[in-house]
Amino acid sequence: MPLIAAVACAVTIFARHGTYAPTAHLHGPGLVLDGAGITGSPPSSIEWLHRRIIGDAKKRGGNVVVLRASYSDVYDKPFRRYGKFASVQTVLIPPCATHAEVDRVAPIVDKADAVYFAGGDQANYVAWKGTALMDAVKRVYARGGVVGGGSAGLAIQGAVVYDSVAGDHLNLETTTRDAVANPLEPQISFTTGLFAWPALAATITDTHFAVRNRFGRTVVFLARILAGDLVPGAVPFYALGVDEGSSVVVGPDGMATVLNVGVARGAYLVRAEPPARVVAGESFRYTVSVSHVARNGERFDLLHKQTPEPWYDVTVDAATTPIYSRDPYAP
Repeated sequence: MPLIAAVACAVTIFARHGTYAPTAHLHGPGLVLDGAGITGSPPSSIEWLHRRIIGDAKKRGGNVVVLRASYSDVYDKPFRRYGKFASVQTVLIPPCATHAEVDRVAPIVDKADAVYFAGGDQANYVAWKGTALMDAVKRVYARGGVVGGGSAGLAIQGAVVYDSVAGDHLNLETTTRDAVANPLEPQISFTTGLFAWPALAATITDTHFAVRNRFGRTVVFLARILAGDLVPGAVPFYALGVDEGSSVVVGPDGMATVLNVGVARGAYLVRAEPPARVVAGESFRYTVSVSHVARNGERFDLLHKQTPEPWYDVTVDAATTPIYSRDPYAP
C-alpha cells in the first residue's frame, strides 16, 4: 500500500522494499542505459548497478529510488532480487503534478545511492527540467552514485533528448518511415540541458533500437541537431541506440559494457558530421558511420567514442527503396 493515498495529481511514495541504510562509500559515478522492452532490465545490469554502488557483489547494501510518471512499483522486486540492495522505493509523480509537488521528492532522492527513471513517456520527465528534483538527481551522480533508466528513462539521458512533447500535443508518433519522408515533421521536438553526463556529451540516446527499426529516425534526429546547431561546437555528434533486452552500463572512466538478454542486439554508436542538410521540400539523404557493439560483456570507450568494432557507413535516402544503403543493424 502507498504511504500517501493515490489521488488525482498527488505524488505517490510507495512502501519501501527493505530497510534504508546509509552507504559509507560509493564506487561510482555510473550510468545504466537500458533498451528495455518486455524483458525489462537484464539481471546482469541490476547486479552491475549493485556492485558499482557497494563494490561487493555479495554484500547487501545501497539504496535505489525509482522515479516514474505512470504505472506502479513493478521494478522494486526485481531490483531487490538481483541487486541485493538495502532498500528500493518507487515514487510516482503524475504528469499533472505541480513543480512544487515534484520538488517534494528531492529530499528522498538526496538519500539515494542510485536513481532509475522508468519507462513511459519522456515528455513527462523533461517537464521536470530545472526542478529541485533534477538537481538532486545530479547530486547523486556527483557524489559517486548511479543514474539511469530504461526506454523513456534512457531517452532522457543524452545531451539532446527527443522529448515527445510535440508528438504528444499532436497525438502523433515519430517513426523511421515518417521521419525520413519528412524530417521537418512537426511532431519532432527536442530538449537540451536536462543532464550533462560526461560519457554522453554530444550524444542523443534512443531505445528499442533494432526491434522497432529506429535507425532512420535517429539519423534524422542527428541531422536536425547538427543543422540546427542545437549544441554549439559539438561536432561530430553521436547517437547511442540500445536494443530491447540490452543494457549499456558505464563506469566512472567512461568505459561502457554491453549486457544482453536472449537475442538482443546490443548497442549501436552512430557518428554524424557536417554538412547536414534538412531543407523543406528537399528529399532527405544523409550518410553516417556506425559501430555495432553486440557481444554480451563487450566493452567500449563511450567517453571518447571509440569501440573495438569496425565502423561502417550507412546512407539513409528517402528517394530509394529500401531507404538504407545497407542493413544498418548487421555489420
